Amino acid sequence: MSHDDQSLAAAQLRGLTLSHPEWIRKSRIREGLRARWQGLFQDVDVVLYPPMPSLAFPHDHSPRLGRKLDIDGAQIPYNDQSVWAGPAILTGLPSTTMPIGRSEGGLPIGVQITGGFLEDRTTIKFAELIEREFGGFTPPPL
Repeated sequence: MSHDDQSLAAAQLRGLTLSHPEWIRKSRIREGLRARWQGLFQDVDVVLYPPMPSLAFPHDHSPRLGRKLDIDGAQIPYNDQSVWAGPAILTGLPSTTMPIGRSEGGLPIGVQITGGFLEDRTTIKFAELIEREFGGFTPPPL
């Protein structure tokens, strides 16, 4: 793998092969990021952002590692869609994802609700409040 490779797959592979001292250094950075998020949560209860970088798409039943998505003409690996979960996962923050509408094709549009460390009930309660305004989950049309 080239040192210049900045793809998500390369980053994941580098993460899987970290030495313990390097993991400790990265963990300190992660704790610093969590502290910065916690500073934000002194002023706000939750942060809302998309759960994925694209709208929902029809399910692809082909082998997962070979799946590609067409995003504005570019073919990107299917698993790259998971990066938007990264801020919560990296910092150990609670995050709740829920539907808030439907695309023109009838597929769900969602929102990710991230809260402060150990504030799981806050994100879930906020999702409950949104559900009152937008309605609950309904299965997509067949």
